[in-house]
Amino acid sequence: MAAIAFLSLGRLSAQEPDPRDLLVLNHVAIVDVRNGGLQPDQTVVIYNGRILSIDPTKSAKISRKSSSIDCHGLFLIPGLWDMHVHLVFGDWFPAAKDISLPLFVANGVTGVRDMGSELQVVQRWRSEIEMGRLVGPHIYTSGPMLDGPKPRFPSSIAIATSEDGHRAVVDLKDRGADFIKLQSLIPREAVFAIADEAKKQGIAFEGHVPDSVRASEMSDTGMASFEHLIGIFEGSSSAEDEFLKGNKTEARFLSTFDAARFDSLAALLAKNQTWQCPTLVWERGGNLIDVTDFSKDDRAKYVPASWKAKTWKRFTDEITQGYGTDDLATRKKFLEKELEVVRLLHRKGVPFLAGTDTPPGVYVFPGFSLHEELQRFVAAGLTPLEALQTATLNPAHFFGIEDRFGTVETGKIADLVLLKANPLEDIANTQKIAAVILNGRYFSAKDLEKMLAGVEAAARVQSATER
Repeated sequence: MAAIAFLSLGRLSAQEPDPRDLLVLNHVAIVDVRNGGLQPDQTVVIYNGRILSIDPTKSAKISRKSSSIDCHGLFLIPGLWDMHVHLVFGDWFPAAKDISLPLFVANGVTGVRDMGSELQVVQRWRSEIEMGRLVGPHIYTSGPMLDGPKPRFPSSIAIATSEDGHRAVVDLKDRGADFIKLQSLIPREAVFAIADEAKKQGIAFEGHVPDSVRASEMSDTGMASFEHLIGIFEGSSSAEDEFLKGNKTEARFLSTFDAARFDSLAALLAKNQTWQCPTLVWERGGNLIDVTDFSKDDRAKYVPASWKAKTWKRFTDEITQGYGTDDLATRKKFLEKELEVVRLLHRKGVPFLAGTDTPPGVYVFPGFSLHEELQRFVAAGLTPLEALQTATLNPAHFFGIEDRFGTVETGKIADLVLLKANPLEDIANTQKIAAVILNGRYFSAKDLEKMLAGVEAAARVQSATER
């Protein structure tokens, strides 16, 4: 996967930093997301966007000239990653620059994997973020998605033939995409052409298991991640051959689920370390959309009217005319089965990533919904530590950037979240944010409140222009 250039600390030993350039977190409890340990009463020194040192507060020697934050009673975790977002989805989510980016940061999401967007726009945003001109998370992006001859969504490239697949991969690699995103409708021969070209170009391919192929085939061919559990229920079904031709419903997934087939597929996914990004919040929201009252959701003030009245309505219609045709009891049963499948896959060693599909997911909100996703992982049977890893350590491992991200350790990028309560005791505590540190820049609770107020104002302005 293409590396992204971030600000470098350089050689720490070359010159002693000016104490006035240091940010010091005193008396903080560090959450070790590798093993679930807790390091109480630590002093973390941040310089030039990275963690310069970590020492017990009682032995740390800090100049009075340094900017120091008293963190008594606070818990420090690595910045969170949402591993399935869409930043610029054609023109479906106007004003996303002023809404999505600050919402991520205000919620402690300091990195995202963009799974389908307008490449040039996102690259421009990323450059502005890296130069400090724009506040936003670190971004890895696929640019436009590859889909079938008649793509369903914006920010897509139509793929009808193998030649189309080869050409699209080369073009996206040349334009600076970090990976290739597959959608559902790509013809079978083109799917394997894309996989072959991606390997040749040295670029990862990820996304939906296309309808025309089996999950086992995509795992064996090197697909880096599956989204939304697509392919899992098909590959665990006695009707898998029929599903290659269509006619997928959740009722049929449930009635044809074969435990032996599931075990075989899970073993393969574990052997190949094929990552799963199940977007459980989106799955729950979509399945229960007709019985959920969003009118009182306080987070709605952060999005323009068109997101709700136009774009989300498009997705609502697609849901209700698609898998939403199953009765409510069946859909609820399927949601429980999804949690069971996640639990079993996890136990068998299949790795997981936290992602939300924001904002295309109806009433899935940038930043906010990632915390719900972590709670859904716990509901599936993961421990709070394991859930936290899906948004910290695991993304860093997935991208091969563990030397810079994923844990609170000396030398790493200072993307950090200060919490008022221990997330290892209750994963819901990730929402109790006291401050966010992004690339070494400290955002206090008041700063975050101001950021949210700015988003609310931007949403009102955009709504007014749409009238």
